[in-house]
Amino acid sequence: MVLKEKNKTGLYLAIAGLLIFTGLMVYALRRDANYVPSQLVGQVVPTFAGSTAQGSNFELSKVVAQGRWVVINFWSTTCVVCRKEAPELERFWREVASKPGQQPYFVSVNIQDEVSDILNYQKEFSLSFPVVADRSGKISLDFGVYGTPETFFVDPKGIVRHRVAGDVDRDTILAFVDWLDKNPSITPQQAIEGFGQVRALSTSGG
Repeated sequence: MVLKEKNKTGLYLAIAGLLIFTGLMVYALRRDANYVPSQLVGQVVPTFAGSTAQGSNFELSKVVAQGRWVVINFWSTTCVVCRKEAPELERFWREVASKPGQQPYFVSVNIQDEVSDILNYQKEFSLSFPVVADRSGKISLDFGVYGTPETFFVDPKGIVRHRVAGDVDRDTILAFVDWLDKNPSITPQQAIEGFGQVRALSTSGG
């Protein structure tokens, strides 16, 4: 009898543990991935060099040395959200980032796709910006990327100020860079809240 009671107790505890674990997993999946700041926030941006899908060489250190804001976007051809984001990134590139001056610079990094797939993807969405091909995945590993798309905002001093998990659009990028520039001493949590406010205003036309 005592053995049966112990077995029942053990079974109940196991079921309770499973329910708690499942509940925590569901809660985590439903939360905004941006709730937890990237470990890179507040740190010097990891520099990298590599070849673009278009056949040129790229060095992030040369861009950072220009003393301008840098927006680094990680994506993959199999990412559904990236397809929604692509036209907005092209708009940001053509209207802003590709122009000479001190406006934000745009760096596109593809994770582990074949170069031919990258070029076909760009043709499909009429994308003209160069794409750094992270074939080995090392660049994304150095940035701690765990999903696509992810976008990092790097200030003119080369410090990572924020990471966005999910899609971004042209207007939100520009408004958030301006907001970060005006708030140099904010905490990572304040940056998360600030991005939410900026995005809400941008999407509403405010």
